[in-house]
Amino acid sequence: MKKSTELLLVGCGCFFGGALRYVCETLIGPSVSEAFAILVVNVSGCFLIGLISAGLFKKTLSAEFGKLASTGFCGGLTTFSSFADGIVNLFDASQVAVGLLYIVLNMLLGLLAVYLGLKVILKTKFSDFAN
Repeated sequence: MKKSTELLLVGCGCFFGGALRYVCETLIGPSVSEAFAILVVNVSGCFLIGLISAGLFKKTLSAEFGKLASTGFCGGLTTFSSFADGIVNLFDASQVAVGLLYIVLNMLLGLLAVYLGLKVILKTKFSDFAN
């Protein structure tokens, strides 16, 4: 695949992922909190990238779709830069315990979501990948 094609696929994916992130922040943020909206987006994006990775692993998804969906869409959807900014803002507001809880929840739930995404498609354990 040409690099120019990859760039176009990634760019298109980023546009739609970023647009969906904006919609989630707009719908969830005002009613609950912006931090919770970002948590939902990060966990959902991690689950989705687990599904995509499994499809690429099983060769049921093309490399082109992988670039569009994984690097592009999930890259535009997930918001770890906003995540870091939110932590700094919580710490600045002397809400260190909330900031630490926010870090732990994002990391643990994100990792669990990737694992579940892989498991849904591959129906296997991580240890089976090593063999």
